[in-house]
Amino acid sequence: MRHQGHVSVIERQKRSRLAKLLHDRRFLCGSLVTMARTCGNPGCKCMRGQKHVSLYLSIKDGQKRKMIYVPPHWEQTIHAWVEVYQQIKQITNEVSQLCLQRFLAAKQSDRK
Repeated sequence: MRHQGHVSVIERQKRSRLAKLLHDRRFLCGSLVTMARTCGNPGCKCMRGQKHVSLYLSIKDGQKRKMIYVPPHWEQTIHAWVEVYQQIKQITNEVSQLCLQRFLAAKQSDRK
């Protein structure tokens, strides 16, 4: 196995940040959706056009998309967890690009 010295400083920093997020923070793999709905109560304001606005967590459950209602007292927490997931996803993509560049460079030097 090769020594860590072959990995760039930028990649090591990204991997370190990724490990810290995975170890220290909670995250949810999904996205948040705000929906406006009517409740069906004939006397409610939503029947006059002022719909109820709610936050939902959209996740993939197998091949299906699932929407989970987020109660108001959980909104801030769920926002934070989804934000951590977005950071993890971004850093993972960046590390993947660095690995791809390293692979393509090694592949090119193999031809020589």
